[in-house]
Amino acid sequence: MKHLILAGIGTTTSARTTYDRLDAVIRPMFDDCHIHWALSSPSVRRRLSQDGAHSQESLEDLLQELNRKPQNKIVVQSMHLTPGHEFHHIVRQSAGSQVPTAIGMPLLSAPDDYQRVAQALLPLINSCPDHAVIVVGHGTDHPSWTTYPALEAVLREYAGNRVFAATLEKFPDSSTLVDRLVTDGHHQVLIIPCLMVAGMHFRRDIIGDSDLSWKRRLECRNITVKFHDQGLGMVDGIAAIFCDHIRAAFTKLEY
Repeated sequence: MKHLILAGIGTTTSARTTYDRLDAVIRPMFDDCHIHWALSSPSVRRRLSQDGAHSQESLEDLLQELNRKPQNKIVVQSMHLTPGHEFHHIVRQSAGSQVPTAIGMPLLSAPDDYQRVAQALLPLINSCPDHAVIVVGHGTDHPSWTTYPALEAVLREYAGNRVFAATLEKFPDSSTLVDRLVTDGHHQVLIIPCLMVAGMHFRRDIIGDSDLSWKRRLECRNITVKFHDQGLGMVDGIAAIFCDHIRAAFTKLEY
């Protein structure tokens, strides 16, 4: 019996509809599989259960349950942006599985993934041809921080030097980006969240009223700001990349 576990962080905001969108695209592509969601945040699982959502199990609990039947085959698909701390956590959790188990790679893992994500974002970028564009991700101290400058380089191949990749914290450091935009003469900016869901970080750190939010930092420098208010999971073409990663993982189980 084939099982597909979609492993993400989760959210308690209205952005949970992003997971519904991903599920709606992925599920018909793998109709020969039993499909499960495993959300890594305990607080999210508790909140969703309290709200009457479907039973929310951890990846550890799901694997333990599925390991009871030796005929099972499992793919654990990372629903993360990069192969960072969260991804390696699910790799470690899956390593003890006693039935054939393979890992599906995160969204941005191979050079072709970057090209496909850039192509998916291009209609958004082109919708504001007179704006600088900032693609804002979370940031990390994991070696996968290199995802952000790599994505910036690929996006610039498609849309030119008006596109910038930035982060909310950790690496790469984005503290001087507003100064660069002012120096380069940009007066209008479009911000696209480079987050799987536009949840708490989007509401607080990107469009929030704090002096530290990207919105306030730009407006204080007389830059007009527009926002795309949905996460990457809602962008056409993103779910298809995950589907290809799932297929590649199931292929591994055939050998």
